[in-house]
Amino acid sequence: MSALTHQVALVSDSQSVSFSDVSTVAAALQKQATRDFAPLWQVNATVAAFATLEDVPVDYWPVILRDDISQPGAAGYHTDDNGQPFALVQIDDSWPLTASHETLEMLADPFGNRTIAGAPPPQAPAPISKLKRVTYLVEVCDPCESSEFSYTVNGITVSDFITSHYYDPHTKAGARYSFQGSITAPHQVLDQGYVSFSNPANNHWYQIMVDNGKVTLNDLGTLQRNGRSLREVIDARVREMRKNKHYRTKAATMARAAGAAATGYEDLGKSRADALRQVIKKL
Repeated sequence: MSALTHQVALVSDSQSVSFSDVSTVAAALQKQATRDFAPLWQVNATVAAFATLEDVPVDYWPVILRDDISQPGAAGYHTDDNGQPFALVQIDDSWPLTASHETLEMLADPFGNRTIAGAPPPQAPAPISKLKRVTYLVEVCDPCESSEFSYTVNGITVSDFITSHYYDPHTKAGARYSFQGSITAPHQVLDQGYVSFSNPANNHWYQIMVDNGKVTLNDLGTLQRNGRSLREVIDARVREMRKNKHYRTKAATMARAAGAAATGYEDLGKSRADALRQVIKKL
């Protein structure tokens, strides 16, 4: 297991979600990260709740709840101007599930460029299915991201996630491919899920997406990263492709007052909060 502990901050940048609710969800995510995720992915992590973005220490990776994410490419994973990861989560009825998703993917691949080679997805059509090897982007919740495959921790709905066996070359008796056991074979994608991969011979990227049982192969081409991580580029592409379904961009449905008063911000925390808000405005 990693000797360094990753520090994740769950924080609401809105009046729509109270600090009490943030704390309750953060406790569930901490338990999920420690009890369920760490033994399977060898990651040490803490998940802590903060009342404001200004309160978040500079060495924490923020998962920021907002109710004004109007662009399909805004929700999800990003990096700040210093290359440090943060995530934006749309405030709606299922925001704890999305926060779990983003937290686990951040822990597995903080900088959004981790890849693992393997056989093509079994659902891939020809000629992609004929490739001897492809390179997968490690996104631990995407293949099983539907709420249908979620589970609860402390009564909070959290995301299912794949295990490292997901990248095995062959199906093995007794192997666990996702925490809930919903995935039953390597590289499989469940309904409402997707997986991203490239042809390593030419760095051409593709994506298998399943929607209501229908398998679609999306041709992402050769990605123009412009300094962004692989995950950030692909994340934005998914949001754009699924914008007609308002993918993670639903209108806010919660209207609870924030439960913590703003007091005595540290200058360093305020500077970072201001910088993050400027990055968000540019998305």
